[in-house]
Amino acid sequence: MPKITEYFNFGNNNELTQEELLLLLQRMYTDLATAINRKPDIIQRSVNGQISDTFLANGDININLSTNTVEMLTNHPTQTTVTWTLLS
Repeated sequence: MPKITEYFNFGNNNELTQEELLLLLQRMYTDLATAINRKPDIIQRSVNGQISDTFLANGDININLSTNTVEMLTNHPTQTTVTWTLLS
């Protein structure tokens, strides 16, 4: 799941109008809602590093059918490989 940044960058806010401030707050709300509501994909695969794995985001969860374990995608070392880490 993506991390929510500690600080929201409003940019240059020396002379913001009320309308600009409302638009920035709306953008901040949208960014927060997107980050909070994103759920990790849950997939099932039997071979590590399948091409389809490379399209997943870090934090996605896999049920490894060959070992009956739950793993989380933790790294994309190259464009065609991923690293799954066993969740204990």
